Amino acid sequence: MIMITEVFDYSYRDYILSWYGNLSRDEGQLYHLLLEDFWEIARQLRHRLSHVDVVKVVCHDVVRTLLTHFCDLKAANARHEEQPRPFVLHTCLRNSNDEVRFLQTCSQVLVFCLLPSKDVQSVSLRTMLAEILTRKGRLIKLILLI
Repeated sequence: MIMITEVFDYSYRDYILSWYGNLSRDEGQLYHLLLEDFWEIARQLRHRLSHVDVVKVVCHDVVRTLLTHFCDLKAANARHEEQPRPFVLHTCLRNSNDEVRFLQTCSQVLVFCLLPSKDVQSVSLRTMLAEILTRKGRLIKLILLI
């Protein structure tokens, strides 16, 4: 529980306070509002994850994914002597603008799924949070590291 609060504190300090601190002197009101929303997001995530069939994921989905991976690896090794085919990138990875648009869409879906129900109706809030995740956040840098 303490570590989750530390994650929020560091996120607030690094991603929100870094630009919001110069705009307002709300004396911690935003912090407490966001902390309440953060715990609501954690509750919703916990509730959604409680409906995941872990046995099916581990015994079926992971095994199927590994089997597919090893079959693809075996096929790739068999084609090693052939002329290599050009690697075709997904359309969202062809240039940096398309990648940013894709990350914006992912951020919008994430925000929509995780925001508390009282806040999900606010289009401006959803848009702002998605933009913070995409542009100000480290989502792009995280993807670049991978």
